[in-house]
Amino acid sequence: METNTPPTQTQTTENLWTVDQVATYLRCTVRHVHNLLRTGLPHLYLGRLLRFDADEVRAYLLKHRRVRSDV
Repeated sequence: METNTPPTQTQTTENLWTVDQVATYLRCTVRHVHNLLRTGLPHLYLGRLLRFDADEVRAYLLKHRRVRSDV
């Protein structure tokens, strides 16, 4: 038997990152994260709060990575 219980707050917020968390993950500045927004970094707004889906951030990085060929 399957029950349709809503996810707990912990389960939901684990997958949503703040700007600071994205900056920490990328090891860059908050300003750089805001610049990445202009180039298509996936994000969403929860009211006035800017949030990032962790899986979408990882997928964006894989799609936009550049590997040096002279190494």
